[in-house]
Amino acid sequence: MLPHPYYVWPRQTDYAPYPYTASGYPAYGYGNPDSERKYPPVNTSTLSQSILAFRKLMADGSQVLARLADNSFAHQVMSAAQAGNKLEVDRLMKSIGVSSIITTRYTPSSIILEIDPDIEGTPCCHLTMALKWGQ
Repeated sequence: MLPHPYYVWPRQTDYAPYPYTASGYPAYGYGNPDSERKYPPVNTSTLSQSILAFRKLMADGSQVLARLADNSFAHQVMSAAQAGNKLEVDRLMKSIGVSSIITTRYTPSSIILEIDPDIEGTPCCHLTMALKWGQ
């Protein structure tokens, strides 16, 4: 008969001692000199530029939403999308008059609007809006 009402696993004594893992590799972050990495000084100028550009994207996104809230415009966009007329959908999106680049994708149940800043060089930010418009 066992001294306990449940089975007790035997204690393992063949495990690797601290600070090494069972695989034999060192456990980083526990006094290992490789874990103390040197990082460059913090520079927030790129983040600040991205924030300014993203605020513009959000303003343009708000303008797009306001235009899509107009039933006649939304009907035109949905009709063109349902007919598979991507050129017409793109033309309608450009007619909104925002300076950002709007890329559209759509399915029978939703439209996905990707808004990117009209800035040359490395992209700093991206706004994606997914709107349901069907079942």
